[in-house]
Amino acid sequence: MLTSSSQTAIAEDNGNTTLCTAQKLQEVLQPATTEQPSVYIDCSLTLPKNAKITKQLVFAGGRAANIVFEGNGAEIRAAYAKPSVLITSKQDQNTWQVPNHITIKNIQVMGSLRIHGMAENGQGELLKQSSHQAGHTERAQQAAPHHIVLDNLSLIGGQHNMMYLAPGVHHVTLKNSQFMGQTAGLALYLDAESSHNTIENNTFKVQTKARELIAVDGSAHNTIRHNRFIDPHHGAIYLYRNCGEGGTVRHQASHHNQIIQNQFELSMSSKLPLIWLASRNGERNYCSADSGYAFGSSTNDKDLAKNNQVSHNRFNLKNIPKFYRWVMKVDDRLIKVSAQPNEISSNQIVD
Repeated sequence: MLTSSSQTAIAEDNGNTTLCTAQKLQEVLQPATTEQPSVYIDCSLTLPKNAKITKQLVFAGGRAANIVFEGNGAEIRAAYAKPSVLITSKQDQNTWQVPNHITIKNIQVMGSLRIHGMAENGQGELLKQSSHQAGHTERAQQAAPHHIVLDNLSLIGGQHNMMYLAPGVHHVTLKNSQFMGQTAGLALYLDAESSHNTIENNTFKVQTKARELIAVDGSAHNTIRHNRFIDPHHGAIYLYRNCGEGGTVRHQASHHNQIIQNQFELSMSSKLPLIWLASRNGERNYCSADSGYAFGSSTNDKDLAKNNQVSHNRFNLKNIPKFYRWVMKVDDRLIKVSAQPNEISSNQIVD
């Protein structure tokens, strides 16, 4: 069990600039089997054009540093492991080996891409133990992958969240990418204690089963800009804090995020609000599961989604019959704000 912040030691290999060997390339290209479902990437690699990869790609620990993975249009469809692409920290006794400064570009991901730090989700045992002490946000971030660039990815839906940034993950840039198809989860999930991630120049044209496209759950200082959201059936961007789930105390609120210069294209099937600041505010039956501690969601179940900026976004209503457009313009139908202070300014309705 963690007893102090000093026990979260970090090891990074920032000097790794190794190019992959021909043997490693062949290992990646060979079909997956039940005995070899995954391949570890710890070197820079360029795939042949439009390759079909059936192994799970794993970027693990401090050896996965200063890597450029050029997919060259490859399709990544892991046959015997999930997710299709995994970037994950590794624990060696009390030391976390952390992936960092990785660029992955020009690939199609069939299924999902996940980035894990101290835990694979918000209820992992080590993460929960850390959350029961002060200084948890800093520990989670120190143990998580950082400075990851995901450029020109196509993600095709599946049974889970299409892209997931686990607690503590920070300084991830997702750009020039597309989310398509249908998913039982969300397009993108930014989990608790994550921060300083940039989501820009992406297109979200995916149907979720019941959830918004992007969840900002106890995640702060993120920038969501210049993206295109096409017909969100269950909302587009919701900010909240998932109080108490699994007994983990959420320390950080969804604050100081920027949602700016995005375009939302609506139809009659689009669900409002599209953007919701503080979408839960303690209205979950598990909020009391983290009670007994003197910080975070243990003392306050509210989302506290404050000091966020929602500005210069465009809402295109041209595909909505004129008779219904006026309803969408009333009060907070497009942007709902359930916490203050927040800056809502210079947003435009196009009809």
